[in-house]
Amino acid sequence: MGGIPSSKLGDADKQKDGVLPVGIIGAGIGGLYTALMLDFLGISYEVLEAKSHSGGRLFTHHFKNGKFYDYYDVGAMRFPLPKKDGQGKYEDGVMKRLAKLFEYPKLNTGGELQLESKLRPYFFKASSTGTGKGFLYFNGVRALNDPSAQCTFHAEEMGVPDVYIKVGVERIVDDVVQPFAKGLLDDLKTGSTSGWDCMMQFDKHSMRSYLTMCYIPSKELDLPEEHLSTSVINWLETFDKSSGWYDRALTETVLEALAFAKVGDETPVDWKCLDGGSQVLTTTMETYLQGVNGKKAIQFEKLVTAIAPADASDTKSPLNVTVDGEQQPRSYEHVISTLPIPCLRTIDISQCNLSVLQTNSLRELEYGPSIKIGIQFKSPWWTTAKDENDNPLDIIGGQSFTDLPIRTVVYPSYGTNTATPSTVLIASYCWTNDAERLGALIRTGEKRFDCLLKDMVLRDLAAVHNVSKEFLEGEFVDWHLWDWNHDPYTMGAFAFFGPGQYETLYNCMNLPATNGRLHFAGEALSVRHAWVVGALDSAWKAVHEYLILTHPSKLEAFFKEFGKSWDWFTPPAPQEDHDGKQEEGGEEKLPGAPAIPGTGLENNLLFQHMVSFRPELFNF
Repeated sequence: MGGIPSSKLGDADKQKDGVLPVGIIGAGIGGLYTALMLDFLGISYEVLEAKSHSGGRLFTHHFKNGKFYDYYDVGAMRFPLPKKDGQGKYEDGVMKRLAKLFEYPKLNTGGELQLESKLRPYFFKASSTGTGKGFLYFNGVRALNDPSAQCTFHAEEMGVPDVYIKVGVERIVDDVVQPFAKGLLDDLKTGSTSGWDCMMQFDKHSMRSYLTMCYIPSKELDLPEEHLSTSVINWLETFDKSSGWYDRALTETVLEALAFAKVGDETPVDWKCLDGGSQVLTTTMETYLQGVNGKKAIQFEKLVTAIAPADASDTKSPLNVTVDGEQQPRSYEHVISTLPIPCLRTIDISQCNLSVLQTNSLRELEYGPSIKIGIQFKSPWWTTAKDENDNPLDIIGGQSFTDLPIRTVVYPSYGTNTATPSTVLIASYCWTNDAERLGALIRTGEKRFDCLLKDMVLRDLAAVHNVSKEFLEGEFVDWHLWDWNHDPYTMGAFAFFGPGQYETLYNCMNLPATNGRLHFAGEALSVRHAWVVGALDSAWKAVHEYLILTHPSKLEAFFKEFGKSWDWFTPPAPQEDHDGKQEEGGEEKLPGAPAIPGTGLENNLLFQHMVSFRPELFNF
C-alpha cells in the first residue's frame, strides 16, 4: 500500500473459504441496515434479536378490532426527507440517507416489497384542508396554534420583561441556535471543520448555562445587551421544548434544529410518514433479508448475555457470543452491536478489552425518557366535533401544545382522505422531566393509578380543546401506553447527551474494541439522536470501519452503493470552472492525509481517526 498503514487483520477477500460470518446484535433499523449493506457486499452475517419481531424503536401499535388506520406509532413516526429536484432525485440534506433507503431498489421490487409507494404526507402543522390549527394552552389561556395569534399567555406573571415578550420565543431561540447551525451547514458545503470546532468550544455548556453565561442577543432583536435571566430562560424552555430540556447539552438543541430544518434558508424538508405505520420500514427490510437468506439471516428470541474472544491470547481470535438458553456460544469473525448503549452495558463484555474511556462512556452517556399515550375513540372528534362554544374543531394533522401534564397532542396525518379515517389520537407525547413524571403512572399494575392517569389525560384533552371531559369519556374506546425509559429492550427513548459528552466521550465510542473485532453502532453514536437517520448513519460507520480492517477492496463498491457520510469524510471542495463559477467535484486532501486511489480512503476521517487512536490495529 505504498507506505500507507494496512490492517493487521488482513484482507478477508484474500483468505480461504470458511471465514466466519459477522454477528449483528439487534434487529432494529440499525441492525437491519447493517445487514442490508453486508448483503450487498456479499459478506455473510447473522442477526440476533432478543424480541420475537424486528423493528426496535420503530414500533406501531394497532388497536384490536380497529380499522386499518386505527394505529399509532409508539416510536419513530415522521420523516423530514429532503425535497426532490426537477429530475426526481433527492437533494442533499440531513435525512438523505433515509430518503435513499426508501427508494432502495431491492426494497421496491413488487409484491411485499413496495416501500417507497407507501410514503404519505405527514402534517407537522395542521393540514390546510381543515380549518382547525390545533391549540396552544399555557397558564390557563387557550389560543390557536398559529403564528398570527398574538397571545402572551401571562408571560409577564412569569417574570418575563415586556421587551422579551414582544420579540417572542421563536425569534430569540433562533438567534441562539442559528449561528452554530449555520456553521455546521457551511462545513458540509466547504469541507471545513470550523463550524463543528466552534460547536465543540461550547459543548461544555447546557442550553441553560449558555444562555446564562455566554449568549448576548443580536442587535437586530433590540433586546438588552446582557445574558438572559432565569425567568426568561424558563419561559423560553416552556414554549420551545420540554421541562428540563435546557439542562442537556447546547449541542443537542442545535442539532435538533438542523434535523427539523429550522435553520435560516436551509432547504425546506418534505415531511412524510408510512401508510400502515413506521414499522412498515423494518418489516419490509426483514422480508427482503429473510427472503434472500432462506429465513435464516435474522434469528428471533436470541437474548445475548456475553461477548468475549474465543482465545484471549490470540489477537486474531474470533468472538464468541453467548445467547440465553444455548449451551454453546456462537462464533463470529466480527460483531457489530446496534443495541442502545444502556442495554449493551447489561451484557458481559468484561473480556472485550474496552478502553477505560469506552467503559466510562457506556456508563455516562445519557439517554432521554419519552412516553406516548395513544387513545382509540369512537370517532375522529378532533376533526368532526364542535367545542363548547359551538366552533368546529376541524383539525387534520398537526399538533397542540400545553404546559399541562400531557404536554403535546399529535393528530393523525394518515387516512385523512379515506372512508375510514383514523380514530386514534396521540393524547400525550412527553420527553425529559415531563415523561419521567407521567411514566411513573404507566403500567404500575394497580387499577387506581390507571384510573388516575386516564382521568387526568381526558381532563387535559378537554381543557386544551374546550370540550367537556364527559364528552371524551363517552368517545373513549381503548388506550395504549408506553414508557421507553422502562422498556427493558431500550432502557431509554433515545440518546440525549449532557454537557461536554460530544467533546469528551462521543469519539471514543466510534472506535472498535477487542482487537478491532467489536464495533459499535446505534443512533447514540451519531450526531442525529432520536432520528432513524442517526441509526442509519452509525450503521454505515460501523460497516465502513469493518471494511477498512478486513475488506479494503470492497470500499469503492460500498461508497458507490451507499454513499459517504460527511461526518467521517472531508467533503469535496468546490472547484471553479473556466467561467470562474463554483462547481462540485474537487478533492482537497488534508495535510498528511493518505491518498490511496481505489480504496476510498482519500480524505477518510474515519480511517485517520482509527490510525490515530487504534494504531495497534495497523502495520506501519
